Amino acid sequence: MDPVGHFSFVSYFFVAVVIFGGAGIWTELRAYLSFVPTTDQPCPSLASLRTAVITFFPALAGSSCMQLIWAEDNERSLRAFAVVVLTALIVAIFFITPEGVSDGAALAGGAAASLLALWSWWIANAKQKDLLDPDAATGGKSTGGELPGNLDEFKV
Repeated sequence: MDPVGHFSFVSYFFVAVVIFGGAGIWTELRAYLSFVPTTDQPCPSLASLRTAVITFFPALAGSSCMQLIWAEDNERSLRAFAVVVLTALIVAIFFITPEGVSDGAALAGGAAASLLALWSWWIANAKQKDLLDPDAATGGKSTGGELPGNLDEFKV
């Protein structure tokens, strides 16, 4: 939850990861919602949207989890978390991609897996200094607390 207070981090997350990273999903969702029925195809197909969702979360989670596994030297728990998430999402791929799985179930599973992938990205980048705002307007320490020095011999 640390990066929630950093506007730069949150805006990067939503613009770069959710909007641009999920561009395939948003494109296919728009195509599905704006479908115009014809005599050849009276109902819209969820196949393209399903494919977009199923390809989004492995790419995001894979890169985020690998980042945690390679970058974390001190926090073994984060490495273990990354391995568990990566394994869970690989298993999820095998359950939601077969043809026998309904589009609704595949999209629900893909949405849950995408949320897990977004969470893993958040955790992997939570301490990324390039995405965090400085503590104070000067880029230094927090503005709270006592300032060094005194005004004892100052005369007006």
